[in-house]
Amino acid sequence: MSDVEVQRSSAHVTTIRLNRPGRLNALTFDLVAELHSALDEVAADDDCRVVVLRGAGRGFCSGLDLKGWGSPPAVGAHPRMRAGMDAQTFMSDVIPHIRETPQVVVAAVSGPAFGGGLALACAADLRLADETARFCSAFIRTGLSGTDIGITYLLPRLVGAAPAFDLILTGREIDAAEALRIGLVSRVAPAGEIDALVAEYTDRLVDYTTVGLRTTKDVLWHNLDAPSLAAALAVEIRNQNLMAHEPEVRQYMADYASRTTGRRTD
Repeated sequence: MSDVEVQRSSAHVTTIRLNRPGRLNALTFDLVAELHSALDEVAADDDCRVVVLRGAGRGFCSGLDLKGWGSPPAVGAHPRMRAGMDAQTFMSDVIPHIRETPQVVVAAVSGPAFGGGLALACAADLRLADETARFCSAFIRTGLSGTDIGITYLLPRLVGAAPAFDLILTGREIDAAEALRIGLVSRVAPAGEIDALVAEYTDRLVDYTTVGLRTTKDVLWHNLDAPSLAAALAVEIRNQNLMAHEPEVRQYMADYASRTTGRRTD
């Protein structure tokens, strides 16, 4: 049985499911290798606009499997295992890989998202949860530092420095309500109803153009680190000017104009 499943959920939406439910989808090198491959698969699917990242069973991902995480592939045995790359780098590389994936990635969190699982959720473009979700930056609990798999970059940018320092230094667990309050997730569904919330978001997203979604994702992440408003505007202006010549965009705008013609604006 595969540790990661890839399945077309609906038109333009693909689900990547971590599939070790007996271990709450804990990370091993085999799972990470399969996740890398799954991300490459969806990135090559031009019909896919949105990717839903989720876990099988009762959890999203409980972090590194401390009972046995295995070994990374040999150099060259996997496309993401390159010369000079060590085990830590191979596992951490899944975070920028999610960010590099051209589709919008939506993390659907039920149950625990601990340690590396929290980092996977943070690497997504949107995070949705249900009331069973629990979040913990558990790295410091191992006796090592709290700095692992990109969490010290991702979490402060999502929730701000003070809440991120709190969660990373203390290793304390928070529930879905607190995650919503601090801005870690966008919405929280009742327990067992996350599928409906995910569908609400994906149905809205796939109504937009493929190139529009990809470009917006790219600019959002680049401008998060922009050194100035002027630099951010330069990227936005360039992309809007380029997008105006895309055939998909021109057709979408023509269709939009025809739908709104005659609509009252008062």
